[in-house]
Amino acid sequence: MQFHSQRQMIANEVHARPFQQLGAPLKVLHFALMLEEKSIAEVRNEISEFFVACGGQAMEPGASFYYQQLEKLALRWEAHTEFYTLTLYHNQLDSSWEQTLPGLPEGWSDQLPGELIGGVQIQVLAPSTEGDEQMAKDLFKHHQYIGSNVMRGAARVWTDFRAEGEFFLDRILVKNIDMHGYQCGRLIQRLCEIDTYRAVALLGIEPARKVMQKVTKLDRELAEITVKLSELEKGDESDTLDALMILSAQAEEISADTVNRFSASDAYYALVRMRISELEEVRIEGLQTLEQFIERRVDPAMRTWRAAAQRLERLSQRIARASNLLRSRVDLSTEQKIHGLLSSMNKRTRRQLNLQAKLETFSIIVVTYYLFDLVERTIRHMTSGEPEEIAINWLSYSLPAIVILVWWYVRRVTKEFKSDD
Repeated sequence: MQFHSQRQMIANEVHARPFQQLGAPLKVLHFALMLEEKSIAEVRNEISEFFVACGGQAMEPGASFYYQQLEKLALRWEAHTEFYTLTLYHNQLDSSWEQTLPGLPEGWSDQLPGELIGGVQIQVLAPSTEGDEQMAKDLFKHHQYIGSNVMRGAARVWTDFRAEGEFFLDRILVKNIDMHGYQCGRLIQRLCEIDTYRAVALLGIEPARKVMQKVTKLDRELAEITVKLSELEKGDESDTLDALMILSAQAEEISADTVNRFSASDAYYALVRMRISELEEVRIEGLQTLEQFIERRVDPAMRTWRAAAQRLERLSQRIARASNLLRSRVDLSTEQKIHGLLSSMNKRTRRQLNLQAKLETFSIIVVTYYLFDLVERTIRHMTSGEPEEIAINWLSYSLPAIVILVWWYVRRVTKEFKSDD
């Protein structure tokens, strides 16, 4: 028995991104950075240098996920298609909510490659901590905040999803009620992913707004062309068809520029909904849940780019219908021209056949004359005297028969042409 070349990779993929075993008190900084023009290999090398600067070890070449536990600091790096995430853990709370951790090198944020697209700061309170609700009110006192019991009541979460601080991170306060280590790790990871995927999903909103403006402009141009279709004069179809082709090319260009972004946004938002459902939220009286907040605040953005994609698709269909209508008109005009040309050729052919029919009489006379002369010459050369006179007389008597025979032959030859006519 032989092993498949990808057997080990398939087996390892199931355990490629495990949850960490975490406990309270805990402070977490989570960053999502776009790769931009850099390759994942370049980013991996720079993050590896950052790990070494923090006192850890360099990452293995080709790694797409790496977790390293130091004394009080833990580092987690994960690569995605168009961005990567870096999560920093420290077993200590920070009442001032500073966006840094002990043990990080000086200027550590400048060592991170890419552009920051989203991030979250999480603090996990121990089960023995009292006054957690008051802490949430004091932390988010300037804004409306949301919260719920999660993980079947094993924890409680509060946040306002507002980007603040040096790196504009969202702040989330978690109260550990009865979570074990891996359960806490799952909760932290899900909260980080909800924030990250929400931010990346919203990248589709700006292209959607631009698409709306472009589609509105193309809609007006198409409407003007459609109105003129019924007023077109013969010969003007070519210019109008060229204008429709230009509109179609512009619509396809817009679609090609945005289809990947809109598809990615849909996929990321689906992950957000999935991660929220995995929290198993139970509502706290007087507060919105995370699911309600996301549905009310993010769903309108989702409808925006979906509406943009639908408008673009409908525009393409309308252009195609108008182009087909115009092509039908052009084809009909072409068919009429071809029909006229064929009719003209048919008329010329008919005139030729009529002329040929009129010349049949002369043809019969000429053929009869030459045939009679040929036979007469033959008789005169082959006979003489009385037999010659008898043969000449019979030839003269048979002249009507010769004429009828020639007429019949000519009619037979021209019969198929007349039937075609």
